[in-house]
Amino acid sequence: MSDPAAEKRPPSRDQTRPPSSITPRSTTDDSDEAERIITEVYLPNRLDLSGDTAPLRMELSGVRLGALTVGRLTYGRGLRQSTADATQVHVNIPLRGWATSRRGNGEAVTTGRGEGLVFSPGAPAELLWAPGCEQLCLMVPQARLEAELERLLGRLVRGPLVFDFAADLDTPLGRRWRTVLELVVHELGRPTDLSRNPLAGRHLESLVIDGLLLSQPHNNSDAVARTRPAGPGAAIRRAVELIEERPSEPWTTVRLAAEVHLSVRALQEGFRRDLAIPPMTYLRQVRLRLAREALQRADRNATTVRTVALELGILHLGRFAAAYRHAFGESPSDTLDRPI
Repeated sequence: MSDPAAEKRPPSRDQTRPPSSITPRSTTDDSDEAERIITEVYLPNRLDLSGDTAPLRMELSGVRLGALTVGRLTYGRGLRQSTADATQVHVNIPLRGWATSRRGNGEAVTTGRGEGLVFSPGAPAELLWAPGCEQLCLMVPQARLEAELERLLGRLVRGPLVFDFAADLDTPLGRRWRTVLELVVHELGRPTDLSRNPLAGRHLESLVIDGLLLSQPHNNSDAVARTRPAGPGAAIRRAVELIEERPSEPWTTVRLAAEVHLSVRALQEGFRRDLAIPPMTYLRQVRLRLAREALQRADRNATTVRTVALELGILHLGRFAAAYRHAFGESPSDTLDRPI
């Protein structure tokens, strides 16, 4: 991928504070307007439309999830894009077609559907969008990631967090993170209460951030793997109490481990030893039990299954309904509709 002309490189400016709002859907056939939209939502950029006579049909579907900026972006044609130095962490994953990207002076990498790249702050990027390419574009504040990493390690982190450029989405943790991102993509196409309900949005934000830290290689990955505080017995009991007391909290393995001062690995091993299940499986069981109790006493004319689920931090209603039927032999709506 050749370098764009020097005069085409966009000026650098601080983009550490995200805009206060994001338009759910933006479309344009004007290149200046397309640059302006991406600058306001992500970071300064320039588009090079030479070499292809197809019309520009830029479309961005976006959502804000806590500190996260998430969008589905396509330009409807092939083009080259150059950006200013990134000040936040960006993740690009093609949903359709392919793209070739480079961070700073690094090697250009071509990604297709389901393959991702993580752009750490401190360098510009050059991207070649193939005709018809559409990408999931995720932006995460560096400070938010580093604060979560310190919670995970239980200590301050020296130096900036730097990710490997190529994302690994085929490891067990990588596949789980892809499942979370698929839920985000679905939300972009058909917005639901996930992006409007603050509790649900906060939970989804935590899942995305923790998944990025745990599944993608970075300069602190070895420290995460080595962290093994001793004596998990009492801490596991406290973790169980937290889940029972606050089931609607946006718990993730990282957040729960930080609350009880354990590493993620120690928390997982403690749950397997004491309860024979992983911590997030225990959380799902608690939520299912409480959802059934809430549905049994609810007035079916005054509430819905969706309302009960979201109040308990349950985001994926399809999986909830399947797990509920497996556990109780009937659907959530059957329980709600049964006369008291």
